[in-house]
Amino acid sequence: MTRSPLTASLLPLAPLAALGWPLAKVINQEPYQQAKIEKADVGPLLQADLQIKAAHPFKSLEVSTADTTWSFTADEDIKTISFPKDREIVFTVTATWPENTPESAILLTLRPDGQPDRDHTLWGFLELTEEIKFTLDR
Repeated sequence: MTRSPLTASLLPLAPLAALGWPLAKVINQEPYQQAKIEKADVGPLLQADLQIKAAHPFKSLEVSTADTTWSFTADEDIKTISFPKDREIVFTVTATWPENTPESAILLTLRPDGQPDRDHTLWGFLELTEEIKFTLDR
């Protein structure tokens, strides 16, 4: 005995019909709404002295973190800075030297209040961009 043509056509479509309801739920959802970003309370700031010593006079030198940049001149060698009390602080140092300056070194020293000093030596020629990561005590 053979099945009717109508039953033979509808039987393979039954699984698709069963998937239709969940698929309609997924497709007809409300559009994605981006969550509102609220600024987190940073909490107390850590004070520190940031000292620069250069082997050769530089044209410009900038030290920056995620949201703050400190600029140094060749006459300036120390700044008092403040930044959030995180376990790690990442500085990006950008320096340029005048033409005909040989390879030069810059010593960056971070002196956080109540913690040991941290320092790092950078080497560059004409231009330098380097990221430095200091780990602080809690």
